[in-house]
This record gives sequence, C-alpha cells and structure tokens, in this order.
Amino acid sequence: MFEANVLLLCALAYLLTLFAIAYASEHRWLPSKLIDHPAVYVLSLGVYASAFAFYGVTGMAKAYGLGYLNYYLGISTALFLLPIVITPLYHICKNYQLHSLADLLSFRYRSQWVGSLTTVFCSIAMWPLLAMQIQTVSDATLLLTHPATETDSSTFRHLSAFMFCLIISLFTILFGSRNLSSRDSHQGLVVALAFESLVKLVAFICLGAAAIFGIFGGFSDMQNWLQSQPELIEKLRDTSQRENARMMLVLFFSASLCMPHVFHMLFAENPSGKKLYGAGWGLPLYLLLISLPVLPLLWASTAIGGGESSGDYAALHVLSALDSPLLTLLVFIGGISAASGAIIVATLATASMNLNHIVLPLHSPQRRPGDIYRQLLWSRQLLIFATIMLGYLLYVLIPERQVLSSLAVISIAGCAQFLPGLLAVMYWPSANRNGFIAGLLTGFSVWLLGLLIPAFGLETPALILALPGIDPSRGPQWMEIATLSLGLNAFVMILVSLLSETSKEEQSAAEACAIDDLNRPGRQALTLKSAHEMRHRLAESLGSAVAKEELDRALEELQLDDNETRPYALRRIRDRIEVNLSALLGPTIARRVIDRSLPYASNLMGEGEDINYIEDRLEHYQAHLTGLAADLDALRRYHRQTLEDLPTGVCALAADQEILLWNKSMATITGVASGDITGSSLSGLPAEWQTLLRDFSASKDQHWSKAGIVVDGAPRWLNLHKTDSELPGRDELIIVVEDITDTQLLEKELGHQERLASIGRLAAGVAHEIGNPVTGIASLAQNLRYETDDPLLLESAEQIVKQTQRISSIVQSLVNFAHNGREHPTRAKEAVAIRSCIAEAIQLLELDRAAEQVRFVNQCPTDLDVAGDQQRLMQVFINLLTNARDASPGGGQVTIDANADDDRPWAHIRISDQGSGIDADLIEQIFEPFFTTKEPGKGTGLGLALVYRIIDDLGGEISVESPYNDGAERGTRFHIRLPLACHLSGDCAPPTPSEK
Repeated sequence: MFEANVLLLCALAYLLTLFAIAYASEHRWLPSKLIDHPAVYVLSLGVYASAFAFYGVTGMAKAYGLGYLNYYLGISTALFLLPIVITPLYHICKNYQLHSLADLLSFRYRSQWVGSLTTVFCSIAMWPLLAMQIQTVSDATLLLTHPATETDSSTFRHLSAFMFCLIISLFTILFGSRNLSSRDSHQGLVVALAFESLVKLVAFICLGAAAIFGIFGGFSDMQNWLQSQPELIEKLRDTSQRENARMMLVLFFSASLCMPHVFHMLFAENPSGKKLYGAGWGLPLYLLLISLPVLPLLWASTAIGGGESSGDYAALHVLSALDSPLLTLLVFIGGISAASGAIIVATLATASMNLNHIVLPLHSPQRRPGDIYRQLLWSRQLLIFATIMLGYLLYVLIPERQVLSSLAVISIAGCAQFLPGLLAVMYWPSANRNGFIAGLLTGFSVWLLGLLIPAFGLETPALILALPGIDPSRGPQWMEIATLSLGLNAFVMILVSLLSETSKEEQSAAEACAIDDLNRPGRQALTLKSAHEMRHRLAESLGSAVAKEELDRALEELQLDDNETRPYALRRIRDRIEVNLSALLGPTIARRVIDRSLPYASNLMGEGEDINYIEDRLEHYQAHLTGLAADLDALRRYHRQTLEDLPTGVCALAADQEILLWNKSMATITGVASGDITGSSLSGLPAEWQTLLRDFSASKDQHWSKAGIVVDGAPRWLNLHKTDSELPGRDELIIVVEDITDTQLLEKELGHQERLASIGRLAAGVAHEIGNPVTGIASLAQNLRYETDDPLLLESAEQIVKQTQRISSIVQSLVNFAHNGREHPTRAKEAVAIRSCIAEAIQLLELDRAAEQVRFVNQCPTDLDVAGDQQRLMQVFINLLTNARDASPGGGQVTIDANADDDRPWAHIRISDQGSGIDADLIEQIFEPFFTTKEPGKGTGLGLALVYRIIDDLGGEISVESPYNDGAERGTRFHIRLPLACHLSGDCAPPTPSEK
C-alpha cells in the first residue's frame, strides 16, 4: 500500500508530464513527424475509453455478460459508417466553424433556444460521467491507502476527490484555455491525449497479463479454472441474449456522436478529414486491445474472492492480491490518465457550449465593445472551474457509491437524446426547431425522472413506473427507461415537425447541411458599399481591434482586399466573417452580431439564387459527385464552356443591375476582364459601357442595331440583343453584344471608294463636255486682243483668258484624279535624278511672278537616283513645293534635302517650309480628296490626294510632320521614301557614304 501523499505526488507528476508534452508540442520542440503522425490523432480518440473502461467495464461484463462489448462496438459502428455519418458532419462543422454539438444544432435549426437547451441538457447529462471519473480516482486512492476507520474513509474520499478536482481544473485551463484558439485544433492537447491513451493501454494490458500469469499461473490454468466454473460461462451466454443488449449498442453508438468530449475530438480537434479514415480502423484496433484484459480481470477478481461484488474495480482487487508496488503505481497512473483525459476534454467542450449559448446571449458583446477576447478568455476559464466543481458536487450528493456501469448508462442515455435531432441534420430537411425542442423536452424529461433522480437515492416517480414496458418489480431498469425516452423523443420530434411549418431560414440551413445537396443561398444586397466600411460597422459591436483582426482574416482567406466593392465579394466576406465568429462566439451570437452590424437590405433582389456562389461551390464539390450527379455536372461544364467560348459577347444582369455573367468575348469587346467585373454592378464598368448597357436594359427595344459608342477616342459600333430569363425564381436579363466595328469601317471604306469612283466618272464627263467650250472661249478672248485697242476690252479679254486657264487647270486636276494618277499603268519605270527633277520643278514655279516669292534651297545630292517616272514625280514636287510656298511667309525659305536610308536601298526626300504648320486634328485628313486648308477659291483639295496616289503607285511612302523639331514649334515637313534606281537592275548595294 502507498501513502496518500505519495499517490498525490505521482498524480501531480504525471499531469505535469502531460502538460510538458502538450507545451513542447505546441512550440514544436518535438519532431514534426511525431506530432503530425496520423497515429497520434487516432490515439487521442482513445479519450473515449475513460475511467469506466479502466474500472467499470468489468462490472458491466458481470451484469450484462458479453453485452459489455457494446461499449466498444458503439463507436466502432459509427466509424464503420464513416462515409455516411461522420464525414458529412465533419465537412459541415469545418465549413461553418461549428465546434460543438450545440453549435451544430443551433446552426441547423436556426434558434438560440435550440443551442441553449442543448447546452443545458448536455451539461446535465455529462455530470454523471464527470462524477464517475472523480469517483474512480477517489475510490482508487482509498483502496490503495486503506484509512483506519469508516469516518476516515469518507473524509479521505471527499478530500482526495476535491484535491483532484482542483488539480485537474488547473490543468484543464492550462491545456485548452490559455488563449482563444478554438478556431484551430489544440495540437498540444491532442499529443498529450495520445500519450495518456498509450499509458492507460500499456497499464491495462500489463494488469491483464499479471492477472493471467500471477493469479491463474497461465492461460492453460485459467482455462482449467473456467472449466471448473461452468456457471460463469453460462451466465455470460444468458445475459448476453437479453434484448436490452441491442439498445446498449444504440446508446453507445449515440455516445460516439453526441457526447461532448467525443464530438470535440472527432470534429473540433481534427485538422484534416483524411485523418478520419485512419481513425476508421485505428480506433477499433485500439479498443480491441484495451478490451482484451476485461474478462481475465473479472475472472481473476472472482477467483480471489470478489465474486459477490458488483464487478467494479476488479483491477484494484487483482492488484491487492498481486502485491506489486510497481504494477500498482502503473495501474494507478493509468486510471488517473483515463479519468483526467475524459474530464479535460469534456470540460473544455461543455465550457465552450455554455459560453457561446448561455453566457453570451445574456451578456452580448454589444454592451461591452472593448477587447472581447480577454472577456471571453476569463469567462471560459471560470466556466471550466465551475463545470468540474459541479461534477464534484454531484459526486458528493450521490448518497452511496453507484455502480459505475449505472452512472455510465445514465450519462450516455442523456446524451443519446440528441441523436434524433443530429441525424435529422443530414437526412431529414423537413425537421424543424419546433419538433426538435418538443422531442428533446419529452425524452429528456423521461430521462431526468426515470434515471437521474433515482441516482440521488430518490424514488422513481409513479408516472415513469406507469409507462408501458416498465416493471417496478424487477428493480432498476436503466436500459428500458433509456429506450423509452429515446423512442418518445424521436416520435414527438417527427410528429411535431410534420404538423408545424419549417421556416425559410431553417430550409436554407437544411440545404447547407444535407449530404446530397448544395447550399443555394439567396442573392441579397448589403447596406454598404465597400469592404473597408465593414470594419467601422463591426467595430460598433466588437471593438476596433477585434473588428480589424476578423476582417483581415476573412480577406486573407478569400484573397481579397479591403477596397473590394463588388456585391458578390461583399457577400462572401460577410459570410466568412460570420463563419469565423461562429468559432469564437457560437453560430447564434455570431449571426446576431453580423445581422446587426452588416445587415442585408430588405426586398431588393427578389428570390434569385446567388448563381456565382453556386458555381464556386460546384467547382469545389466536383470530386464528391458520382453517377448521375457527375454526368449532370459534366453537362453543366460543357454548356458553361460553350457559353464562355462564344464569339459573341454575353452578359447577364440581375434586377438590381448586378453582373452575373461576363463571358470571354464580352471581356475582349469591352477590355474588362470577367474576374474583375463578375459579381459587381454596372457602376463598376467604364462610363461609356455603363451608359450603353444601362440605357439598353432600360429601353423597351429588344434589339439595337449599329449602336455607336466612343472608346478611348475611337468610334465603335455594336449590335445589341436582350431577353428575360424564363427560369422560375430568376429575374435576370440576358444581353448579347456583337462588335461590328470592323464591318462598319469596311462598309465606310467601300462607300468611300465607290464615291471616289463616281467622282472619277463625273470628272471624265466634265473634262469631255467642258473642255471644248472652254477652248473656244479662250480662243475668242485671245482674238479679241488683236481686234481692238480699247483698254477696257483688252483688260476684259485678259481676265477671260485667265479664268479659262483656271477652268482648264481644275478640269485637268479632275482628269488626273479620275485616272488615279495612272495615265499609263504599263509604262516602265526609269532612273530619275532627284536633284535635277526638283530643280526643274523649282524653275517652273519661279516663272509665276504673281505668287508669293520665297527662296527654294535644293540640297539633294547629285548622284541620288530613284526608280520612278520623271513626269509624274515632277507633278508631285510641283504640288508639294507650291503648297510649301503658299504656306511660307514672304521672303521665307523652303528646303529640299534627300539621302539614302541606312537600313534599306531607298531614298528619303524631305520638303520643309517655314509656315504656321497644320493643326494636329487635321493631319489625318490632308490626303483625303477635296480637303483643303486654303481659303475658298484658292484650292480644289485634289493636289495632295493626287500626290499620295502617285507615290503609292510608284511603290513609295509619304508622310507629314507638323510642326517639325528644328528649334521652332512651327513649319511643316513632308517625308517621301522611294526605291533607289538600283531596283531596276536588281543589283542594289549598300548605300555609299555620299548617298548617306
């Protein structure tokens, strides 16, 4: 036997070791391969095997025979049904940050009452389990120390239990409530729980081996002893056939889903869904190993004289017979390990539920907008201490030491009341909060009156004893009452749900939770314009520091910034903040805070679904689709891709002008990428496109043809068509946009060419019809000068000759233009000396004494020859030099220079004047026919058009620069480039230095 102080120090040392392991794991002092190994998580689930698996399961084996195996088979069955039960629940909890059973049920049934009732009833149901853990530690300490008197035993039991509660309260706060990291798994806690599961497994197997070899002498001796005790085997067979064994399997199955500590480890502390698949076979293997010593310990206890007891603490009876201090200490540590693990996790889970669903609804963060993190942290720590102390209080209030299996059945039956509502989360969308609350109240009332109250030594109410299936003469009927309470719970829930209406909010939550459906949220507008505005709104309820942290976290997860203004993006940010706050405050309080701070505008969008959100969900859900669903998704993708690849722009607008669709062609036409505008409103488009689409959507016309728009200073022409969506519940407008700018420009060019051709035909007719009369008039006027000496008549004759010459010049220009500068298209090109050709043109211009006199400077090299036509190039230079002379001031200078290009065998000729220059807006038009900047009567506007056509016909290039940069911002310079004469012989060589 041990002194009490020794056991206390050992327990304290063991808990310090657990804390050191957790602390080292959180700070990554242990190898990452060890911390992140899947086996660590599997072992942490061994918290299910609490002190009951260590001390009480032998009592269940004695009372129910092989039915004790249901304790292990319950959670193994749940893991066997992993794909259809646990995995869907895991995805729901992770997607919406639901870390407790109360969070999940209040999210599904959209009710604060559901969360609060679940928390209260779950806490009450867990008190017997907590009391059982405290009782096992107290009884084990008592049996291993043996106080002198019964009074000393009672005092010692209560004192040791109280000390254990104080120590475990401290360590629970240290393990899981030093900071508000409930959003993520407590990696240190998981590793510590894995260690304690390993310790209790080793201790229990060692004890079983000691029982076989120390009490019986070996397996063969144990077999011989069993043959001498046939009534034991017969009892196992008889009791295992009782009908309540089946109900035990249902109860322990519900424990794997509804007990807070198991739910917490499966869903809140699991960082990856992949680890569940390892747990699917790893945890049943662990439970198989820890169940092996149960019957040998029960038989060993019977063999040494414990057959008249309840079967509980068979492990301690065997230890007393073995008298091995080292084994005794190992088993005691194993029992402490089993009890402490269950208490720590169960307390963390229930404290979190009480904080989110009891404390916060009564003490809303709105009233204390300061640093709520610190407030929540202190509140959680106080709740942890209060929860453990309430378990101790129940332990004290129970008048006699209860059979451990009875306490286990009471706690598990209480938690099982949530099973109907939990299964309805995934498989029955028509279930509603009214049915859940009614069923829970009914089943929990039967459980409270029939199981919990008798545990305090009180009489079972007559109402319970009068229920069908209850026989008072048979003594305590734990399983019968548990079966009846669960059955009534499910029946009332189904009945009330069928008779009452399910709200739209519950229907939306049911769609989000159903395993064969996707959440289809409605598309609603927010009463804010940007993500930055969210921070100020949230600060009113959460405080500025918390608001900034939560908004930044949501933006980082969605990869957005706080300048976001798209309605779709704002809705996603809002939903993400609500999900993140659910982990901190619970879903009900989080929804209340978000609805108050970031409310939706009412009745602005009708009943339309958020199609962009659905598309996003389908993209992420693709891997989960099979069979017909996968085929339908493939068809959806095909049609979606077809729509994206259409050569015609397609966009969809909601009634509030939110852009729901913007395909690739629409992005090409507008220059606005789909990812930048989808989910935004029309106001997010450039002004010209915004105006066009808004006006067209508001008009009564279904089609607009050749609608004009100016984009970046250039004209665009579009055909627009629209139609309303005929899908039920959808209010979209589909707009099809066809860019016909190229076609329109081509039509304009063709029309322009046709007009020029008409002018040419007209010019030819005019030249033919007017040429002869004009020649006659000129001859008569010239003869008149020889027939009279009258000065007035002579002057009139001179004027008539000049005007006829002017008419002849105009007619000749028309003729030249009509021929398009190609009087002899078959005439071969010849070598033309640029300097002499320009000199001849200058000489002709200098004969006109009436024109403004300027100085022509010919700086062209003498050896620069081009391939061309002497007469046509003469016409080009006369036109250009005439324009330069007319533009230059009196006494000005017109400079002509030329050289051979460095990079190709072409000549570059430049004609520069000192005039005022050409307006930048007019440069693009100067080569157009009939365009002139001269005063009326001083130009026909055909000269430069003719120059352009001659140069083009000769295979050259012409351009204009005005003003040119020679130190003064004025003047005009024409650039002409023509092939060198070497092209005629085909032996062009690099230009000579003189040509350069």
